Amino acid sequence: MACWSKFRVSTRIQNLGCFVAVILVAFLLLSDGLVDMVEAITHARDIQALKQVLMAVNAASIKPSSCLGSWNFSMDPCDARSSAHFTCGINCSPATINGERYITGLQLEMGAGYQGILSPHIGHLTALQRLILSGNSFHGRIPASLANLKELVQLDLSVNSFSGSLPESLGLLQNIEFFSVAYNLLDGQIPKSFSNLTSIICMYLNNNQLSGNMPEFLELKQLKYLDASDNRLSGPLPAQLPPTLRLLSLGKNHLTGDLPLSLKSLRFLHVLDLRSNLLTGVLESFIFELPSLQQLNLADNQFTSLGTTNASSIRSNLLTLDLSFNILQGYLPESIAGLRKLNVLSLQSNLLSGPIPHNLALKVGNLLPGTEQLRHLHLQDNYLTGDIPLPFFHLSTDTNSAHLGMNCLRSCPTSFFFCQGEAQRSATECQARNIPM
Repeated sequence: MACWSKFRVSTRIQNLGCFVAVILVAFLLLSDGLVDMVEAITHARDIQALKQVLMAVNAASIKPSSCLGSWNFSMDPCDARSSAHFTCGINCSPATINGERYITGLQLEMGAGYQGILSPHIGHLTALQRLILSGNSFHGRIPASLANLKELVQLDLSVNSFSGSLPESLGLLQNIEFFSVAYNLLDGQIPKSFSNLTSIICMYLNNNQLSGNMPEFLELKQLKYLDASDNRLSGPLPAQLPPTLRLLSLGKNHLTGDLPLSLKSLRFLHVLDLRSNLLTGVLESFIFELPSLQQLNLADNQFTSLGTTNASSIRSNLLTLDLSFNILQGYLPESIAGLRKLNVLSLQSNLLSGPIPHNLALKVGNLLPGTEQLRHLHLQDNYLTGDIPLPFFHLSTDTNSAHLGMNCLRSCPTSFFFCQGEAQRSATECQARNIPM
């Protein structure tokens, strides 16, 4: 009996030891599982969306050393241990209470040469804040499903080959601050729904084939940079524009009509580029007096004359002024020398006549009190008359560039650099316009 009792006690101890061991192993396994559960993992929907985005890219265009070349879904995209497999291209949110993480950024490297379409499944990445695919060869339509990305702040699809029209649904992106589809093959009109993008600061639509009228966008109270140049926009300039604009670039379109007086309200505007349109009328002085304007390009239009103004009343910060290739007629106004900071003035290829204003010559020679030197002056291909003002003869190519060729000046010796390149017009050509030599 004693031996049996000892055996039973010994067995119980052994069984207890085995039980404790089993519990310990289970605890360790459970603990390891709990660690995996605590470690953040990418939401399953986001993983599927990334897979679809990858599948829509032509595999032959994915280099092994590229971001997409590192995407290996045997590892979790947002797991720190998968960094060797997702070296770049995505950003993830912090872990939620249940350990899940979401894709918040998708940025592919510029110039990687990716080809393919942008999968509509991109719209399933609902936590996405930044989508940057610039400088590749994506083509096809821009997915309307992008409208599902309510958290999106930055969308850059520029320098690709996207085609078709801009989806009206993009107007639902009310958190978007930066929007660029520049340098694509987009056509159709600018969606009216874009007036709902009330958080937008930068909008780049340039270098496409967009048509129709330019919207006013008056509702966009944060808009500072608007570039829709190099398209096929037509009709007049918008009667109203957001007064917050710093840059307005609508050059190389088919815009018509006069400059609206509402441009006076753009008191923060630094750059106004309306070149290569069909704009007409008189250039009134207000356009030169916008208090913050530094660059004004109205070249290659059909403006006919420069409005008069009192030179002493001009309060301008203009640095560059390009009015070349218009049909400006009459005398070159003396007041233009009153643009005190003007550094570059181009009036070539117009119909201007009369003498070169004395104050303008003084400004070119840095001899006009209260103004900075005008270093670049292009007056060629006009009908200017009279003698070359004396300050010009003291200019040097080290400090100035000037062109006076193809005018009706009395004498412009080619020994002076500003007379080189083109001779003066013939007496017959000048007299045909009733302009004495």
